[in-house]
Amino acid sequence: MRTSIHLVFVGLAACGGGGNSPAVDAAVKDVGFNKPVASLKSNMDMTVSGMDVWTEIGPADLSCLGTPSADLATTVAVTLNTKVTDFQTGKAVPSAVVTAFPGIESTAPFDTQTSNATDGTVTITVPVGQKRIGFNMTAVGQIDTLLLFQYLDPNMATQTSPDKIQSVSNGTAATLPALIGETRTPGSGVIAGALRDCQKHEMSNFVATVSSVSGSVMPIENGDAYYFAASAGLPVHHTQQESASGDGLFMVIQLPVTHSSRSGATRRTPTWQPTSSP
Repeated sequence: MRTSIHLVFVGLAACGGGGNSPAVDAAVKDVGFNKPVASLKSNMDMTVSGMDVWTEIGPADLSCLGTPSADLATTVAVTLNTKVTDFQTGKAVPSAVVTAFPGIESTAPFDTQTSNATDGTVTITVPVGQKRIGFNMTAVGQIDTLLLFQYLDPNMATQTSPDKIQSVSNGTAATLPALIGETRTPGSGVIAGALRDCQKHEMSNFVATVSSVSGSVMPIENGDAYYFAASAGLPVHHTQQESASGDGLFMVIQLPVTHSSRSGATRRTPTWQPTSSP
């Protein structure tokens, strides 16, 4: 099954309060695999009466579960023309330093460029033999942001997908406590993601957690899962969303950044890391 995963390690300072207190919300905390209340469904973002609405289209397709990835390595050097934008507002992020690297190997970059000072556009050169690539973005007013697992057409020399690579602002990180009623423990991390089925449709009604052991269910102590309101695209209180909505998004907070995992959580600087993949 293919997933798109957003990895988030918001800054070192504690965020402010807001919303319901943790004590009020404690009865429905999801710190492991709480039992979902409905079967897995497949969803699409459709236009209804001129508005984008996540619409259930049937049972989730899990036929590819456990099968090898079909990713192909690039056969040519790729010129990627993209744009750095803000995760929440969609506005251009000018003069952002963008470092590109293979897979999740952020310490082995193959190109570093600075986005245009006016419109945030940037051109990255990707060498032959890459399957998935990642980006590290830094800019004034933005959190150090990593975008992981981006897939390229293996045979196309000039590409524009992903057409945008998103950076997270300090302001966005500061709103999380007001949205979910929980204050992040200083120094802890947050990991979030979107889950798609084998037809690349977003899945709803699943529950998620983070395991400390790859391939095994070993939930990390105190890791607390939240889900997003599809209408707003933002995480909400447990009382509003106990499992994933039609957008397939989830978030787990209060994670120790010392855990070694495919998320790259051993980085010493906490960062927000949104990613997407087909």
